[in-house]
Amino acid sequence: MVRADDPRLARTLTPLTRSFVAVFVLAMAACGRKATPQDCDLIVDRYVEIELQALKVTDPKVIEERKKEMRHDLSDDMKACPGKRITDSMIACVRGAQSNAELDKCTRW
Repeated sequence: MVRADDPRLARTLTPLTRSFVAVFVLAMAACGRKATPQDCDLIVDRYVEIELQALKVTDPKVIEERKKEMRHDLSDDMKACPGKRITDSMIACVRGAQSNAELDKCTRW
């Protein structure tokens, strides 16, 4: 079990998440509807959930804490997300993704 203060969480998630969010923001420039702040939160949250699941982290408190940390760490990127173009099928794909490779495919056109 990985604890919330385990340095592996920061090393593993931060660089990958920054790359993922950058790809996501670019991908949303295509057709669809405007992303809401909730859509943006969902994508980051799902990314964190998948990464922590891979690290065998199951404590809901740790997962929620890490989501908050990631939103804070990515606050500048997250400000650029709402209003970008997104499709409902992209959001459905994000919800169903079981790996970050699948999640990445959801945001690529």
